[in-house]
Amino acid sequence: MSEQDAFDRGRRFLVAEAVAGFPEANHRMRFPQAAGFSGSSEWQAGDVFSRAILGSLLLDIADTTNDTHDAAELRELAAAQAEHVAARKLHDCAGGWSYFPGLPELPPDLDTLGAAITLFARVAPQHLALCRRPIEIALAQRAADGSIPTFLVSAEDDEPARLQAMKRGATLYWGNMPDADVLARFYTSLLWLDAPAYAPLAPLAWLAERQQPDGCWLIPWYAGRHYGTRLCADLFEAIAPGAPAASAAQDFLRRPAPAASPLDIAVSQLPRQPMREQQQSDGSWPASPWIEMPMGRPTGRVLRTLKWQSRTITTAYCLRAMGSDSPGG
Repeated sequence: MSEQDAFDRGRRFLVAEAVAGFPEANHRMRFPQAAGFSGSSEWQAGDVFSRAILGSLLLDIADTTNDTHDAAELRELAAAQAEHVAARKLHDCAGGWSYFPGLPELPPDLDTLGAAITLFARVAPQHLALCRRPIEIALAQRAADGSIPTFLVSAEDDEPARLQAMKRGATLYWGNMPDADVLARFYTSLLWLDAPAYAPLAPLAWLAERQQPDGCWLIPWYAGRHYGTRLCADLFEAIAPGAPAASAAQDFLRRPAPAASPLDIAVSQLPRQPMREQQQSDGSWPASPWIEMPMGRPTGRVLRTLKWQSRTITTAYCLRAMGSDSPGG
């Protein structure tokens, strides 16, 4: 089978999933009330973040196809993801979007905000107004080194029960400190809005100080080391491609990694052949580990790491990598 045939099968799989509402991009997880969670249901579901990511990936894939009809279809589906994300902005929290919107203990977060900004800037600029106040709230919490806590709890959140729940969640479960992976996505998203204005604010020195000797970043919210390192590397490549941290990150992303998952390969500069060989007959790739949520970070003792993977997310990243001319996808 030719590479074009493989690409077309993967594209058709994603289009079918999009038409179905991306069911495999919906993260469901149980948060027991006995453990202190106060959701109306112990089972929570969230697809705002994943659908925002998928929207941007669909745009990237559209840019790699020479078929104008296919490209237009992918862009139309990306615009539909933007509508989905816009409709799910929280009304009782000024910070914008929460990964699990029905879980009171989980505040809006900078990572989801960054994914929404990028998607809106690329395909639905009419919705950027929804991001204006959350961006202001985030930047108001910016330290001198450019770092911003991951979760956006604001003085404007005046619904007492929700505010108390968010503070309790940050204190007991998630923590609210700056995270390299989240900061990298957020500041990269701001470059879509006004690169000259926002680039000087990016915490490049803060990130460089936390880079590991092998060039990667150890990050809390994603599985493995390649995905978070790709996020940080993208920010450096956009602002300071000649920085030592950028070179070290690129060296890490091209270093052989025998146990790399398809998603690791797709976001790195590793040889693509092992990834291509794992494509399934329906055009998809097997789900690679993606999201991790360490519970108990504020106490210094992680009691449990919640994990999630998605065949749809993995397939979208692999398909983008297949269609890209650059080694890193």
